[in-house]
Amino acid sequence: MCKKFICILCVLTILFPLTVSAKNNNVSAQKAVVIDKSTSTVLYQKSSNVKCSMASTTKIMTCLIACEKLKQNDIVTITNKMLDKTEGSLIYLKVGDKITVSDLIKGALLASGNDAANSLAVYTSGSISEFVKLMNLYAIKFGMKNTHFETPSGLDSKNHYSTAYDMAVLTSHALDNETFASVCKLQKADITINGKIQTIYNHNKLLYQTENCIGVKTGFTEKSGRCLVSAYDYKGSTIIIVTLNDYDDWNDHKKLFDYAKNQYKTLSRTQNISIDCVGTNRKKVVCTAQFDVSYLDNLTFKYYYYPILYAPILQNTKVGKTEIYSNNKLIRTVDIIVPESVKVWQTTTK
Repeated sequence: MCKKFICILCVLTILFPLTVSAKNNNVSAQKAVVIDKSTSTVLYQKSSNVKCSMASTTKIMTCLIACEKLKQNDIVTITNKMLDKTEGSLIYLKVGDKITVSDLIKGALLASGNDAANSLAVYTSGSISEFVKLMNLYAIKFGMKNTHFETPSGLDSKNHYSTAYDMAVLTSHALDNETFASVCKLQKADITINGKIQTIYNHNKLLYQTENCIGVKTGFTEKSGRCLVSAYDYKGSTIIIVTLNDYDDWNDHKKLFDYAKNQYKTLSRTQNISIDCVGTNRKKVVCTAQFDVSYLDNLTFKYYYYPILYAPILQNTKVGKTEIYSNNKLIRTVDIIVPESVKVWQTTTK
């Protein structure tokens, strides 16, 4: 089969207001924000640029850096420096323990292990202080203008703070990392310490309660209160929700997700694509791409497929793909298939 593809660009633009208002008293959080990841559109906000402590949601930054800077299969030997002043949530590492980077990331994101977070920091930069410098460099790079890090774990510290909006921006970048995204949505995971396997569970109840939830991180200290960052896949769009100091965070995130969904329009259709075909009694074969997507601003479709098909072709054979973009960012890829088998054209002679 010819390996050359045809690309067709189709643009669908639908305009409607993107400024969304909501009653802040519907949410218990002191600070909150909801954003659409693709367009960075703010769908809801409540004191979203007010600085405050953010507890273990800090580990989003710690684990993103570890995902980018470290090899997942590296074996880390735990040292005194890594465990110094660790308290609160732990995976109970001890000096001399051996554990992979991958399992430390799982321990920090799922079980919120402060010992796991500090171990990643020291292994990456040699010390907590040097790693914190790196965290703040990342914050500057991401445009987190109202954020300053002092710890990799999120334990209370005088000048350790962020905002709901900045944490949403951080989460948007973190979800772009495939390793981070694949870990933060796990309900549980097996990790190995000194050759012994143990199961850890994600503290994020929304992963068990909401089908669309794809992560991200919980947090709590006496100073910060309950903090929660969650993300949802809604028909190809990613919705990020952050609440800080929120005594009813599980319910608030469910309400905010339902609220956010109502701000989207959806497009469901089957796109027919006629492709030239040889070896059969048809000149063209009608192929299909089926999709159901949500969007705020505009959608762009790019179709890639073989210019000529050759019979025989089995039903549901993939002959190309449709890339669907929102605000020039890829949100979904859909296969172009042959919906019915195509037989070889046969002649009979007498």
